[in-house]
Amino acid sequence: MKIKLLCGALNIAALFSASLMMAQNFQTMPVQSGYTADVIANGVGSSSLSTSSDVDGVSFAFVARDYQLTSSSTPLTYGIPADGIINTVVASTPGLSFQLGNLSANNSLKLVATSDNGLLTFASPKAAFKLYMLSTSGSGTSTVEVKVNFTDNTSQTFSGVALSDWYGGTNFAIQGIGRINRTNDVLEPNTTNPRLYQTLLTLDAGNQTKPIQSVMVTKTGGTGVSNIFAFSADAYSDCVAPTLQPVGTLTSTSAQVSWTPNSASAVSYDIYYSTTNTAPTAGTPPTIQGVVGTTRLIDNLNPNTTYYYWVRSNCSSATSQSAWSFSGNFKTACGAVTSLFENFDSYATGSIVPDCWIRLAGTGSQTITSTTPASGTRNIYQFTTATQTPTYTVLPVFSNINSGNNQLRLKARVSSGAPGTLTVGYVTNTADASTFVAIQALTINNTSYTAAGSEYTVAVPNTVPADARLAIRGGNDSKSYYWDDVYWETAQLSTSEVDANKKKLAIHPNPFKDVLYVSEIEKVTAVTISDVSGRIVRTIDRPTKEIDLRFLNSGLYLVTLKFKDGSQFTTKAIKN
Repeated sequence: MKIKLLCGALNIAALFSASLMMAQNFQTMPVQSGYTADVIANGVGSSSLSTSSDVDGVSFAFVARDYQLTSSSTPLTYGIPADGIINTVVASTPGLSFQLGNLSANNSLKLVATSDNGLLTFASPKAAFKLYMLSTSGSGTSTVEVKVNFTDNTSQTFSGVALSDWYGGTNFAIQGIGRINRTNDVLEPNTTNPRLYQTLLTLDAGNQTKPIQSVMVTKTGGTGVSNIFAFSADAYSDCVAPTLQPVGTLTSTSAQVSWTPNSASAVSYDIYYSTTNTAPTAGTPPTIQGVVGTTRLIDNLNPNTTYYYWVRSNCSSATSQSAWSFSGNFKTACGAVTSLFENFDSYATGSIVPDCWIRLAGTGSQTITSTTPASGTRNIYQFTTATQTPTYTVLPVFSNINSGNNQLRLKARVSSGAPGTLTVGYVTNTADASTFVAIQALTINNTSYTAAGSEYTVAVPNTVPADARLAIRGGNDSKSYYWDDVYWETAQLSTSEVDANKKKLAIHPNPFKDVLYVSEIEKVTAVTISDVSGRIVRTIDRPTKEIDLRFLNSGLYLVTLKFKDGSQFTTKAIKN
């Protein structure tokens, strides 16, 4: 299993460098004072009332997504986010965001003439490796000087900082936010413009430990109107995130993860994992805390599931905690199941087999195709000529394969030249076709899934070895076989069993709301509730006569009662 850290094999020095680069600690730098103009129309009412100035010097302002001329106006689908948070789309800074000033107050440091300047003071001084500025220039490009002031009364100046025109520039953090004419409230939606741009200001090594107090911005040239909106920082830390290593042993419920330290002062580590690739923030509670050492087993996971994970360092240094590492990922192994419904619809045409299935040997064809499936859009296709060897499709692991009370049910058809033969059996070695043992040969008489008799059922005896896996072998008769809607389920009862059990019990009410009542419950050892696809949603051992099913959604369910004499009875029940 490869972890999506870096491409190819890198030496240790490169890995260390990559960790420092990717484990960026982005933090917003909210402005406490210094904005000079409100250039973002928001709320309900004329834009001239919710702004104090324009962006470009010729009456055009930005518009927020919550802006409406009247309360009955059509809501906007574009604009500045109403919460003022700009999540940058610059590829080199994933996770970087900016916090704008109050959209109902001054929110831009607007600089019109050369030598115009303004001081933006930050609410919380922070030390940083890098500073990122969010800005734009209306009605043409402009240049500014940015003087970064530290709390020790020193500073660092960046001269000749270019600001792109708000239309068509590169390195934009956000685009397509539209604008409004303050003189007549005419909106101008646009999918790519106007734009706000992200500018990188890299601080000298000697300044990276100093908290930043304020920034003085001075317009030094250009015809455009400079607008400075926000700053964010790659915050300084002497506690560095570790470098993730390839995942170790994987099971259906666990994964062994490890990492290499990048901070000599690291004393423990935190782990965060999730089924979504949404990176944790500094305030995200870790899933596992205080790991001593550089490896950890993550357990209690779901089978056949992709997980993403991050690790951060806890240090004894001045900065006590690092940012989260760059993400890794793994997929847990397949686990044993007691029931199955598979219609192949979630897999792309051309796939060999679904997850947790195996294509075993054979020189014939086998693939997932979209040719006239029984339901949905996909099914399995198998074809073997007389000179080829047949393919075997091995099903997932069934923990109850030798219970003697289960069956395999599927729909099948042959393309032409009926009848043909598919054989259901099992293998004791999923890498060796010679271990295949036939259970039942299915004579496929139909060329259509809708024809009578297109569904086939195979009772699986209890003589099948517990460690075996069911398999379906294609014929080697130059016929094309298709099969779909595969169920592994409790065997259907014979008519005599059903009639006998019906006399013993009653299930009521039907339909039911929350509770289903079963008479003669003393004869029942277990109740299984399944949805119409055959998926078991609840199993109750030693049930009482009142079965609480209020957690179920409305719909049709199959209720299977197992009796002390080994027989069982399945009936339908509807939940309102």
